[in-house]
Formats: sequence, C-alpha cells, structure tokens
Amino acid sequence: MAGSVASGSSGSATGYLTPGADSLIAAPSAVVSDADLNALEASIEQIFRTRVDSHAMRGAAEVADLERRADKAETSANAMVARLEPYEKIYQSFLALLGPAPGKGETDASPAITAQRDRLLKGKGDLSGRLMRARLYALEAHQLVVALGQRTDAVQQALLTQRFQSPLGAGFWGRLRGEFSADTGRALQLSNEIGESVVDATKRGRLTFFLVGIVAAACLLCAPFALARQIRRAAARILRDGKDRRLASALMLMVVSLACAMAASGVFWLGLTGGDDLEGTDLDSFADMVGAQLPMAAALLGVAAAILSPRQTEWRIAPLNDEAARALVPLAIWFATLPVLKGVLRYVDLASGLGSLGVQVLDAIFVFVAAPLLIMIPRAIVRSLPGEDGQEPDEAPGTLIELRTASIGRLARTLATIVAAFCFLAVACGYIPLAYTTVSWLCSMAAALTVLGLVFMLAQNLGETVFVSSSSLGWRLTRLGVPHRVIDLGSVLATGLISVFLAFVAIAVAQSAGNFDLQQTAVNVGQLVVGPNIGGVTFSFDTVLICLVAPVAGHYVIKAFQGWLRTRLFPRTRLDLGAQTSIVSIFTYTAWILVGLTVLSSIGITVKSMTWVVSALSVGIGFGLQSIVQNFVSGIILLAERPVTIGDLVEIGGTVGDIKRISVRSTDIGLADGSTMIVPNSQFITSAVRNATLGHPTGSLSVAVDLPLGTDLVKAIGVMSSALAGVPDLLKTPAPTVSVSSISGKTVTLSASGRTQSPRNVGAVSNEARLAMWKELHANGVVASIPSSASEG
Repeated sequence: MAGSVASGSSGSATGYLTPGADSLIAAPSAVVSDADLNALEASIEQIFRTRVDSHAMRGAAEVADLERRADKAETSANAMVARLEPYEKIYQSFLALLGPAPGKGETDASPAITAQRDRLLKGKGDLSGRLMRARLYALEAHQLVVALGQRTDAVQQALLTQRFQSPLGAGFWGRLRGEFSADTGRALQLSNEIGESVVDATKRGRLTFFLVGIVAAACLLCAPFALARQIRRAAARILRDGKDRRLASALMLMVVSLACAMAASGVFWLGLTGGDDLEGTDLDSFADMVGAQLPMAAALLGVAAAILSPRQTEWRIAPLNDEAARALVPLAIWFATLPVLKGVLRYVDLASGLGSLGVQVLDAIFVFVAAPLLIMIPRAIVRSLPGEDGQEPDEAPGTLIELRTASIGRLARTLATIVAAFCFLAVACGYIPLAYTTVSWLCSMAAALTVLGLVFMLAQNLGETVFVSSSSLGWRLTRLGVPHRVIDLGSVLATGLISVFLAFVAIAVAQSAGNFDLQQTAVNVGQLVVGPNIGGVTFSFDTVLICLVAPVAGHYVIKAFQGWLRTRLFPRTRLDLGAQTSIVSIFTYTAWILVGLTVLSSIGITVKSMTWVVSALSVGIGFGLQSIVQNFVSGIILLAERPVTIGDLVEIGGTVGDIKRISVRSTDIGLADGSTMIVPNSQFITSAVRNATLGHPTGSLSVAVDLPLGTDLVKAIGVMSSALAGVPDLLKTPAPTVSVSSISGKTVTLSASGRTQSPRNVGAVSNEARLAMWKELHANGVVASIPSSASEG
C-alpha cells in the first residue's frame, strides 16, 4: 500500500495520482470511487425523502425496510471511512519526508521533489474530501437509523390499538377475497423461486452436493440429542453436586443445539444455492428471516429435553413426576416450533407484500396456534402438584414449601387462561395485532426467562458450592496465598454481576416485541450495556464494572506492592523506618490518585469537564476547607522533608509521645498511658516541636540533690559520683558528673548529670539514679533531700 515515491522522478512524475498511474500509493479515487460516494448519497437522500403512512399496515413494513436500508447505508459509509483512513498517515509520512515547500525565492534541490510534493498534496486534498464525504454520510445515515427506529416504535404502538373488521363477519372475508388474487401472485413468486432453486440444486452437476447438504444438515440437527449422554458425562466429571450437574448439562445441551442448528442452516443453504448470490430475491429474504429462528427453536428443544428428561429422572431439573414430564414433551416440541412460525410471519409482515387482511389472517392463525399453550402447559405442570386431581396434600410441616408452590402454580394457570381467553376475544373483535403481539411477547419472555433462570441458578449454586473458600478450589487458592475473605467476596461479586447482566438480557428480550430474534436481542443488550450519555458522561454496564473493579483491584495491587517494598526491597537498603514509611505513603497516595483518574476517565470525566468542580472547590477552600487543605499540604511536607518520622519521640504543645503514623491530614502520637493523640499536621509546621531523637539518639538526665549548709561537699560529691557509676544504664562515655548547682541560705544544691542510650529510657534511668544516690548518701551519713522532678532530654 505504501508506495515508492521515487517513481515520480520519471516522466509521469508531474502527473496526478490516478488509478492507472505508475505509483504504489493507491489513488483515493481507486480506494473509494466517485460513483460509490454518489450512489451512497443518492440512497441516503431517497430514504430521507420517503414518506411513510404510519396509520396503514404497510407503513410498519415500509418503516422497517427504510430502517434496514439506512443501517446498510451507515455500514457502507463506515466501511469507506475505514478504507480511506489508513492513507492519511501514508500521505503525511511522505510529505514529512519531503519536507515543507520552499519559501518565496527558494527552490527544491531537484525538480522531481517538487513534482512529487505537488502530486502528494493533490492526492491528500482529494483524500480529505472523500473522507469528509464518507464521514458525513455515515453521520447522516446514523441519524436516519435513530429517527426511523423511533418511527418504528410509533407505528408499532399505533398498530396495537388498530381495529380491523371482525373475522366473524362477512365483510372481513369479502375484503380478503378481493386481495386474494394479488396475494396469490406474491405467494406464487416465492414458490417459483424456491422451485427454481430446488431444480437447479437437483441438476446432474449439483445433485450430489445438494444431497450431501441435506444429509449433513439432518445429522447436525440430530447430533445434540445423540450426544446428550456424553454431554451429561462431561458435566458429571466437571461438577460433583447433583443439582449443578443437571443445570450445567442443560446449558451445555442448549449451546450445542444452538451451534448445530446454525451450522445445519448454513450447510442446507449452501447445498440448496450452491454458493450462488441470491441477495435481493424473495427467497433470500425468506431464508434470512426463517433461518434466523432455527437456532432458537433448536435451543428450546435442547433446554426442554434437559429440563424434562422423561427417560432419565436423575437428570430432570423440573420438580415433576414422570407422568407430567411425559405429558409436557409434545407441548415442548409444539412450543419450539413457534420461533419458526414467527420467522415466517415476520417475512409475511415485512417483505412478502401481502395485503393487510392476508397478513391479519396469518397473524390470527399464529394466535390460535400459540395461545392454547398458555392453557395446556400450566395445566400439565399443576397436575403434578400436591392437592391436584383428587390428591390429598400432606399436612406435614415439611411440605409447606410444596403447598406454597402449588398455590403459586394454580394462580399462574389461572392468569395464563385469562390471557389466552383475552387473545381469543381480541381476535374475534378485530384487534388481531394486539392479540398477536401479546402472544408473541409472552412466548418469547417465557423462553428467555426459562434459559436465564437456568443460568442464574447455575451461577448461584456455583457461587455457593464451588467458588467459595471452603471448596476444593478455594483450598487451592488459599494455598496460593489468596485470603478466605477475598475468595468469598469475589464469589459474591461475580454472582451479583452475572445477575445484573441477566437482568439486562431479560430487558432486551422484553424490548424485542416477541420476535425470537437473537440478533435483535444482542443489539438491545448492546444498547443497554452502552447506556445513555448524560452531560458527556456515559453510563453503561462496562463503565459500572470498571468503576467497581478498578478500586478493588487497585486496593489489592497496592497492598501487594507495599508488602514487596517492606519485605523484599527495604531490608536490603539502609533506609531507616521513617524513610521507608514516607516512601510507602507517597506511593500509596500516588497510586490511589491514578486509580481515581482511571475511574473518572472510564466514565468520560476529563479535566475540562471538572472545571466547575475546581471552581466550587476554590470557593470552598476560601471559606470552610482552608484548614483541610492546610493539613493536607502540611502532611505532604512532613512526608517529603521528614522533620519528624515514624518512631520519633516528640514533644508538641506540652505532650510527649512517640509518632505512630503520619497521614496526609493528621499525625498519631502514642502517649505513655497507651492512648493516642491525633494532632493536625499543620501544628508540626506552624508551632515549635521538640524532637528528642533527631540528630542525637542518646538521652540526657539531670537530678538535683539538696544538702544542708554544713555538709562536707567533697565527700557528698564523691559518694554521688560512685553511686552514679554503679547505675548500669548510664553511659560511661561521657561519664556522669556531679556539680554544685546553687547555694542558698539553708541548703546547697548538687546536680547529677548523665546520658542514656535512648531518650525513651530517661525516666527509668533517672529513677535508678535517685535510688542509688539516696542509698549511698544515707549509708555514708549524709542527710539529703532529692526533689521528685528532674531535667530530662
């Protein structure tokens, strides 16, 4: 793609980049032609100018068709943008290599360079124009998709209350007879296309391929049920709990059925068409809408087979007896055909071109096919409950839950019967769209809630039995160093997030209007996950997940790094305890700031969007937050400058104690009585602080002794010196000293001074010195009085 600019030195160097030019850089017109851009513009304009009658039945189909066309136009425009964007960097790279154009009166070193630059500039200009048009068309198409989606909702809401003539009247069938010829022609057109495809597929050259496709599709459809025993064995090997095994095997069978059905539909279509492109034909539309429902039908069959298990009761999930399970099997097969019928009706509604009454007849037939299931399935289930069909319920206390379940089941059966009767009555009165939408929505929600319920129960059971600290997996994680509390907390959070996601899926299914469409459900889930954008801040599932996970993960990462610093790095350095604490504290605050910025950036909050917050904080700082900010800044200064550190013996405001912790707001000082005094950091900056351990780690003491005037001072000084020499905790170097401190009218005061290993034991050593001097003075007949206070430092 990147070309050789050196080719511009040839005779064609001055020419413009054209598709046939001698250059490895593709011309923009070759990447996206004018014809493609003009066709896209015409398509978008045609969609925009089309007027839709939202009060007619054909309006809904036309709006849906316009929405599909607008979505296709948006996809085409985005594809054009994706093809053009890489060439921007290529042109910029070559132009940067050639350098800027020479100034006035200057020339390039070679005319070929000038020609190359001119050609690249022309190509870049053409590229910019085409890229701008493609981006504009993508934006216009996206706006059309949004507008038409809203219009589709309005049309569907209008259709719900639309009343046709009653099928019980002669007028309805008279109008249907008038549409019969046109509807027959449309049906014959589809049948002719199907017949032609079958005839082409059975020709001598393609017959084998067609038959192989049919056989392969049939084998794929039957494969999940043939592999059911192997799937259950696999679930039994993975999980030990019986309930977990049953739930896991049901979901595994559903996934296998879904995948095999998708593969079967693709193989059959390939065998039928032989790989020919039938886009735009009625057969392609019919196959697309019906084929999209086959995987859902297969998945429902797989789930039903796992839930009922009529032959293997030990794998049955539903609390049913054998008779009820066998009775529900044909009803489950009946229910699984509804998605396929829904696909046929979707083609009839949107792409067949049938008249409005013909569509209503087919919709009414779907109601009469699906609504009886609302009566028959609950009836078959309730028959297996206590107290039904003449069975006397057990009055033992242990059956209270069963009786409550039976009451709920009977209530559900009553409500389902009422809904079915309402749908029949609505069809009879002419409100066919209302009955059709109601039945479709209930059937799709029943299928979705069944599958989501299985996933929810499996997640809850695994969270309570497998992913807990008391399980074998938890024991292995504990041996790896993961705390029990973390394992249990992670299990709870994981099951909670799964429950939230399942709720999103249920809402998405409810918004799909009962279409049984996996693709539409996925789109609805994506819209729910992306979430709304309010004030430039995006609220979505992944954003909430990041906001929850980032602080939790940050906490454990920071804690692990702190442990590595304390246990691995610091023991191999000469840093004292205060320096180590300062480094750990600064790292912790910086890391949490980064975590906070990560959370803010994930929801789209930037520095620009926080301008008003900064302005409000500045006003708050001027009034009520000044002291908080002052303490915060003082804490940073204490950690960086380290006038006091962890373990220092300080005196501030008449309080003496050891510093235990320095945070960004306050400092904790441990007092002698075991209590803790919390001092704001600003006091360490603005007031006088005495640090007894800073600079000189030794302590000093001075003890005064009062003697009568007639005392032999030389003897007293000698006795006191010998007594101090016998105190073990006094340093010998420098040696303790005794001197005359003062002489008053009645007494002479002698002062004994010495130094200790640490300021922390000055009090204890002073007490030992007093006792030693008191004993020696009295033993030598010297009368003395020693004040209780002493000078310590």
